[in-house]
Amino acid sequence: MPYTSEHKQQSRQRILQSAVRIFTRKGFNNTSIDEIMGDAGLTRGAFYAHFDSKQTLYAQAIAFTPVFSLLAQPKPDDTDDQEWLSFLVSSYLSQEHIDDKDLPCPLAFLVSDVAINDPEPRQAYTEVYMKLNQLIRTYTRRFSRCDSSTVMAVTAMMIGGVAVARTLADKQAQNKLLSSCRKTALALLGTE
Repeated sequence: MPYTSEHKQQSRQRILQSAVRIFTRKGFNNTSIDEIMGDAGLTRGAFYAHFDSKQTLYAQAIAFTPVFSLLAQPKPDDTDDQEWLSFLVSSYLSQEHIDDKDLPCPLAFLVSDVAINDPEPRQAYTEVYMKLNQLIRTYTRRFSRCDSSTVMAVTAMMIGGVAVARTLADKQAQNKLLSSCRKTALALLGTE
């Protein structure tokens, strides 16, 4: 009996979630299809029912990440735009985000990995990055004079801050860097 479309969709999402977790931890070259499928609790054969290649999975995993990212969560009704954006930026530039093994941000955790990869993952990365800028711009438009160029500089600093902080061996240096980026980002966005 063939699988239902709902079962296929759930399997696909499990593969994508596993791919994001493992790719962001190990990068493209150090990750195998078998490892991803094992993490997803599926067989290697199931991989080819959903994806043509590891490269395609990599690109789609990057594009899929905003589905479960904190930054993509809807703003609670009882929170104003300025307060919500401040929360999002502070959460992104936090030790908890750097230490998160299940939902790490591919924008920060794969920045150099994607840069040396094929066009498909680079295109997916670009789309996610531009959506992040649009999201933040949507909020700042309502309370700040911050323009799209400033938002782009802030998102680059946020991503770079997380990428650098996660490479530092000293927790105190990580926290100092994150705190500095948080303070500067919030000031530039007009949330202080």
